[in-house]
Amino acid sequence: MNGQRVVYAAVSTGLAAWLVRTAAGQLPDSRFDHLLARGPLRFVRAPNWRFFGPNPGVSDSHLLYRDVTDGTAGVWREIEVTLNRPWYALAWNAGNRAPKVLFDAIQVIILVANESSADMGRLVSSPGYQVLQRYLTTVIPHEPGADHTQFMLLRAHPERGHLHAVEPLFASEHIPLDPPPPAVVAA
Repeated sequence: MNGQRVVYAAVSTGLAAWLVRTAAGQLPDSRFDHLLARGPLRFVRAPNWRFFGPNPGVSDSHLLYRDVTDGTAGVWREIEVTLNRPWYALAWNAGNRAPKVLFDAIQVIILVANESSADMGRLVSSPGYQVLQRYLTTVIPHEPGADHTQFMLLRAHPERGHLHAVEPLFASEHIPLDPPPPAVVAA
């Protein structure tokens, strides 16, 4: 009977230590890293939020577009890439596929722009650019009479408070829109 209590206590203590280590390792700042490296929890291996990359995401990407009518550019409008998620999205988020495609396309454009020193020929032929071009011309509604559209990528760096440092990353060339089909007049 006592052996069973010892095993139960050991397993409970181990799980509690692992939970504390995991929770402390997920904090966005590194204020507890020195305690975790030297303290009694240093032997407890736990996932870390920095596991997914040497430079975790610390900025927000924004996708904007505008319509061009007879050479006159309209106002920029933002396309929401990440929509509000329901509470159960932690376990089941089937509606995340379309926003994930847009997010990945943006990341591809940023990567190609950085690698090619913003060579427009390479950017236009990249899969990310082609996905966004197709999305803009087929899914997004446009102003009546618009003959072209254009998109722009911005990066916002959240600062203390609600201020953001905004950095423009890329602006596409004017993308032609297909003319609307001719109206059918009933005789």
